[in-house]
Amino acid sequence: MAFKLLIAVLTLSCCFGAPVWAQTSLPAEQEPAIEEKIPGPTMVQTPSKAQTPTPTPSGPPQLMMPAACALGTDCWVVNYIDTDTEKDSARDYTCGPRTYDGHDGTDFAIRDRVAMDIGVGVVAAANGRVVRVRDGQEDQQPTGEQIQTMLSSNLGCGNGVLIDHGNGWQSISCHMKKGSITVKPNQPVRAGERIGEIGQSGAAEFPHLHFSLFKGGTIIDPFSGEAIDGGCGGTPQPLWLMGLTLPYEPVALYAGGFTPGEPVLDGLRIDATGAATVRADAPALSFWVGIYGVREGDVIHMTITDPLGRVFASRAITQDKTRARQFYYVGRKVRGTLMPGPYTGTLTLERAGDGVTTDTISRALERMVTVTSVEP
Repeated sequence: MAFKLLIAVLTLSCCFGAPVWAQTSLPAEQEPAIEEKIPGPTMVQTPSKAQTPTPTPSGPPQLMMPAACALGTDCWVVNYIDTDTEKDSARDYTCGPRTYDGHDGTDFAIRDRVAMDIGVGVVAAANGRVVRVRDGQEDQQPTGEQIQTMLSSNLGCGNGVLIDHGNGWQSISCHMKKGSITVKPNQPVRAGERIGEIGQSGAAEFPHLHFSLFKGGTIIDPFSGEAIDGGCGGTPQPLWLMGLTLPYEPVALYAGGFTPGEPVLDGLRIDATGAATVRADAPALSFWVGIYGVREGDVIHMTITDPLGRVFASRAITQDKTRARQFYYVGRKVRGTLMPGPYTGTLTLERAGDGVTTDTISRALERMVTVTSVEP
């Protein structure tokens, strides 16, 4: 039986129209600054005793996670705030690369459009009062021309909600799903109250929530408690509610699965759950994985084993460039039929530490698919 090995890499970046499943040297995705970078007049609210948590008279609010999902399970931080003031340079609050130049918020991503259609809530991160609301923008995969039109029209944030938390503190949630916003201007909200759903409106390449926190118009990083120009590497004083743990994740294997052929990017954008079964007469069998936060020098191994434990396909990759999001797959075309039974796909990622800004990291993801017999 003759086989042909299939290996490919897909980069998701700022630039649209890149070849599907072709390796490129494009930079990590670039999200434009939100429209409400300098909020309107502050609306001061006196917190009610019944509302908890509340800010101290002069201190910041205690924040709940603004997305109603389980971090690391069904949502992931894709980009943190850029703390580096130098042009063409970007570092997150740990001095790592999980950001891009000029990024002024935190991006909480969900797996795919299926998850978006089902609905993942956006909640008020703290008690406050709604200042501004925008709804009506479509959830879509924008083209480069659409991006430019939105930016020139100050619509990059898409559908969003601006909330005043008192004492000069405000927050904004962007890229929300069309028609999902449940609050109106001047409406009081409590921490954890649902205000809408995560979407893909505005200049968003994938479904996610862009969340920004302000103090007197200055961006504050909720993971460090520092202003956006406060630099990196210090002792974080996070603003998250006491007891709420949002650990920094340097890399995440957020999705993976099998497909009976070559994976198609457009299909994975819609549904990234992977097939549960594949027919034995499939023309090919491929195993794919989506990664957030891959870094230059990461060593990645991918393997598919057949029902007898034999290697069906494998490949090794040394990551050539740091990227916010990356898809890899390995597979093989089939002449004849596949052996029925369970096939296992495994990806391992190893990162060597430098003892300064990079820790030694080992991650693994495993998926299974059952090949079913073809009825005569």
